[in-house]
Amino acid sequence: ATVANAAGGTSSQHRPDEAVFDRIRNQADSVAKSFLTLEKYVNLNFMGFHKILKKHDKNSPAHACKQFYINRMHNQAWVRGDYSDVVVRLSSVYSALRNDQSAEENKDASQSFLRSTTKYWVRTEDVSKVKYAILKHLPVFLQKTSTGESDSQLTNSVYFDNDQLELYHGRLDKSPGAIAYRLRWYGAGDPKIVFFERKTHRDTWTGEASVKERFIVSRIVVINTGV
Repeated sequence: ATVANAAGGTSSQHRPDEAVFDRIRNQADSVAKSFLTLEKYVNLNFMGFHKILKKHDKNSPAHACKQFYINRMHNQAWVRGDYSDVVVRLSSVYSALRNDQSAEENKDASQSFLRSTTKYWVRTEDVSKVKYAILKHLPVFLQKTSTGESDSQLTNSVYFDNDQLELYHGRLDKSPGAIAYRLRWYGAGDPKIVFFERKTHRDTWTGEASVKERFIVSRIVVINTGV
């Protein structure tokens, strides 16, 4: 049995010796560093084209062309490319090296649950670096999308509030019992499943946990109302 087989999903009963593990780990590290270098190169080129075109339009306003070429760039594979498959494959290799075990999927249909989260602000250009730093120690959580499994997916949220933005300020200040109402769906394009959610904040010192409750609403209603 080999690490490659384990990463591909085949169970492995015998672990290769440490020399083989070290060699495969070094190869995985090398692939990851090459990927990060390539992604940085792509990002720098995109920003370079953007700045050149902006300078051109500033100096030649009668022959502005920035928007035309920016739209063309957004349609190029090197800009639109989804690197999720690289992240998932690297995660599988490192997971096999750690000899991770798969847990059973929780199929509980409950739509109300307790949760505790910590959120971090990551610069766009550093997202892949952060993912790589994490997947070396933990397997990525695979999201089920319309095109298959991915390490991430687009999340769309529409929040409801009044003219005084009371709900917004209550959540921002983490006021006891602060509530947020929102519509949420996942993926690009028109939604297939839309959730109406209510989040209620509770301070931990009270012994109560924050709660998120939700139910499914008709996508037709959401689209027809222009949300």
